[in-house]
Amino acid sequence: MPNIVFFIYNISAVGGTERVASVIINEFAKRDFNVHVLGLYGDPEKIFFPFEPNVRVTSLHIENLKGIRKILYSQHKIRQFVNNNHIDTFVTVESIMATYSVPSLAFTGIRHVVWEHFNFKVSLGIAARSLARQLALCFADSIVTLTARDIQFWKQGAWYRRAKLAHIPNPMFLEEQKINENPSKTVISVGRITFQKGFDLLVDAWAQLPASLRNEWKLLIIGDGEEKPGLEQKITELGVGDSVELVGATKAVFAYFEAASIYCLSSRFEGLPMVLLEALAFHLPIVAFDCDTGPEELIEQGENGILVEAGNVGKLSQSLATLMNDDALRGRMRNYKSQRLHTLELGGIIAQWSQVLK
Repeated sequence: MPNIVFFIYNISAVGGTERVASVIINEFAKRDFNVHVLGLYGDPEKIFFPFEPNVRVTSLHIENLKGIRKILYSQHKIRQFVNNNHIDTFVTVESIMATYSVPSLAFTGIRHVVWEHFNFKVSLGIAARSLARQLALCFADSIVTLTARDIQFWKQGAWYRRAKLAHIPNPMFLEEQKINENPSKTVISVGRITFQKGFDLLVDAWAQLPASLRNEWKLLIIGDGEEKPGLEQKITELGVGDSVELVGATKAVFAYFEAASIYCLSSRFEGLPMVLLEALAFHLPIVAFDCDTGPEELIEQGENGILVEAGNVGKLSQSLATLMNDDALRGRMRNYKSQRLHTLELGGIIAQWSQVLK
């Protein structure tokens, strides 16, 4: 029985990366695999997205370590872990984590897969992220990207490449939901309140809507994060507090999808957004920035949503207004049957992962 470990930054974190990782991890735990989860940080007792009972979770608890001591300690503990557990395949969740995993796995003969969750162009100003990707290209066996567009970015940006590149999208793990024929007049957006998700741009776009629409509709932003105080301040300054609500992170997020009329994605960049898959499962019309990468692969312009030039707040506002004003258009989008979703079914995605892991 293969022994596989998924190496993750913080096992207690709440976000799209952790959500999709938990889905893939649990599917392999149900199959013929011994599955481990190894985290640099986090408390195994405080995991937000639950694992199957047979998944073994370990944290290195490096919270109090810094600098070279943190790096050397982590490498020693990772090597010790893979040897003690006879690991065959090591999956690094998030390319930046390759700075830990590549040196730790040197000369072990363990199969190493690096799973990208953003895209090659995004480094967030962190030089280590760019270095980690080049290490992965040189020393990993495989790199899994979420989109076909990102494979091209990796090829173009490689100094040297040994690793094989594979494109495996996030799965549509939700079954198609029943259409809600009487949704509330709400626009929802879900994710961590960070620079990446562009909720500040969404609030700017919301403030540009006619007052009549803001009186009739509500915007719900569902999630928590370090930029929440700044977003609260912006909502107050723009005077849109009566129609915008910051809901916070919740395990009951699907109740909001079920009740909403529109989903809006205002991200500055993505990998392949899980929230769009969930919105499509609930038949929600989508307004989204055409950012790198993901939205263009899921949204068929005018059929199940509206793609807007990345970062164009005025166009985002206009597109929201178009959908909010047109009941018939929203109805057509809700009833549209996309052929793309079949390629995202969980069984097919797991089959692709099985090929990479074996």
